[in-house]
Amino acid sequence: MRLIQMIQGCQVTQIVGTVAQLDLAGQLAAEPKSSAELADATGADLDGLTRLVRAATTVGLVAETEPDRFVLTPLGACLATNTQPTSLRDFAIALAAPGQWLPCGHLYDAVMTGRCTTTTLGMEIWDYYQENPEEDATFARGVGNLTAGISTEVAACYDVTRFTRIVDIGGSQGVLLAALLEAAPQATGVLFDRPEIVTGARSMITTRGLAERVEFVGGNFFTEVPWGGDLYVLKSVLQDWDDAHALRILANCHRAARPGSTLLVVEGIVPTEPTPSPLHLLNLFLLVQVGGRERHQALLEAADYRLERVILPRPGPYSTWCGMLEAHRR
Repeated sequence: MRLIQMIQGCQVTQIVGTVAQLDLAGQLAAEPKSSAELADATGADLDGLTRLVRAATTVGLVAETEPDRFVLTPLGACLATNTQPTSLRDFAIALAAPGQWLPCGHLYDAVMTGRCTTTTLGMEIWDYYQENPEEDATFARGVGNLTAGISTEVAACYDVTRFTRIVDIGGSQGVLLAALLEAAPQATGVLFDRPEIVTGARSMITTRGLAERVEFVGGNFFTEVPWGGDLYVLKSVLQDWDDAHALRILANCHRAARPGSTLLVVEGIVPTEPTPSPLHLLNLFLLVQVGGRERHQALLEAADYRLERVILPRPGPYSTWCGMLEAHRR
């Protein structure tokens, strides 16, 4: 039975993604509702919606407390938007959407060839997102919500009070940069990402009261990155690219940074001992989707950085994704 449940995991992903897309958690947050009430509120077909919500009970997102009366469970509440910034709604929608979903169906091809399979989308995944801005925005928000938890761990484990100019490369919504600036009130920051992503990040930075301390810069990190930082941060960036592209990003950071500056890489650190880890799943699907991988020390050395230390976060729900590598510019 456990194996059957694993085989049906692809179906569960789509159930969670569809529940999130219809915002059933939001509909049920205030009070229980019938399937007819949910169908009316979402515009869905009554029979289809009834089947969906009953399937959602099997994976624990909702519960049927009496015939055709559904309530939200604590698990399902994680999909409610009022749990921001830790809501998983956008993340669930993004992973069930074509950009993330379709390449996963070609895992066998990626394993056999050792190459990513984003040709399924007709183009590389980042080009796909540029042509599908709504899906791109959902993915960015989903990653940003996960980053909120990761940022808390990073700020608690890494002392940033010695830095004066923090440059977050590929910083997406600016969640990590905001956490670092709040921990280092003397510092200013630079949020660097694609122009359309940076534009969407302004409201979050403003809401946190940091707009006057943050410079927003749009660009391409394969061409150049902002100059003059004494701390450059790369969170979940290098893992998304093959060695040649990752080295180009690092070279641009090295060129732009002050002498003696620090580079902080925040990514999962794959365990070397033979033990199960969620990072083995991440490492596999980085191959499928972007041709990237988790690897660090050799890459940093090749880019003329000296790895100083590896910082592992305290155990917690986000500790898998927030290993920290501190390196110094040679």
